[in-house]
Amino acid sequence: MKKRFWRCFVCNDIHFGIAPPELCPTCKVLDAYVEISAEEARKILGGGPGVSQTADEFRAAIERFTTGNEFQVNPDREKVDLLVKGIFENERNHGLKYCPCRLRTKDWEEDLRIVCPCNFLIHDTYKGLPDGECWCGLFIRRK
Repeated sequence: MKKRFWRCFVCNDIHFGIAPPELCPTCKVLDAYVEISAEEARKILGGGPGVSQTADEFRAAIERFTTGNEFQVNPDREKVDLLVKGIFENERNHGLKYCPCRLRTKDWEEDLRIVCPCNFLIHDTYKGLPDGECWCGLFIRRK
């Protein structure tokens, strides 16, 4: 088995291992890790460049991220394609996979909160709607 990088979508804790921890040791949230590229991990940790993730690898990582969770990747393929394109444009232009539907503040700590996937479980668009979805609609509640 190959070790990979994982990022807690709540607090941005980085883990390197075969699998992510079930419980984030930093913020104590269950099942909060998503697989990320070595480059993204190094940027968050303040290191140098690594190997970029492709859009297909990112899609596969977010699909695995949703396994066993109450949410899934939006089945609207066209919408997801557009969102992934925006996520990768943000990575190209700003260095990280920022949510394509939210504005960066240019404050490093604040902007880490909107790296995709962000902590969308706390947003009103997810909590308050019957079909709950993340800010941009990349993730929706399973039915």
